[in-house]
Amino acid sequence: MNTQLIITVSIVLGLLFLFFISAMVFSKTRRNLDRIIQERFNKEELIGATTRSNFFGIKSRGGAQIRGNGALVLTKDAIYSIRSFPRNEFKIPIHSIRSVSMPKAFNGKSVFVPLLCVNFDTGYGEDSIAWALKDARKWKEAIEKMTT
Repeated sequence: MNTQLIITVSIVLGLLFLFFISAMVFSKTRRNLDRIIQERFNKEELIGATTRSNFFGIKSRGGAQIRGNGALVLTKDAIYSIRSFPRNEFKIPIHSIRSVSMPKAFNGKSVFVPLLCVNFDTGYGEDSIAWALKDARKWKEAIEKMTT
């Protein structure tokens, strides 16, 4: 058998294996996040929830933060962000939200699609936080309805 063919087949099989392992890890992570959402929130209080959010950080902490996949939950009282790894949670009370926007970059990071960015009052001043979401516009509209 040709050496180039062996190398090519090995690379393709290696990439397929990595893809398979990654898919399993992401699937398990989403299941864990679904379980957390079900345990912590009543269906009646949920306005929106997704286990496919990509946390872009908090403005005041600068661009050196680790982005991360996780869950985003909207209730009538707050927005909850639950990052998978490293595990971290944020809660933004609805009454503290000042504005919602959809920039294509945040803290020097971009995925070249509009992000959901929430500007809120911390009690010590204003700050903002952003996520990449599949339906960022839908989330923006839902949050704006609650804050006007």
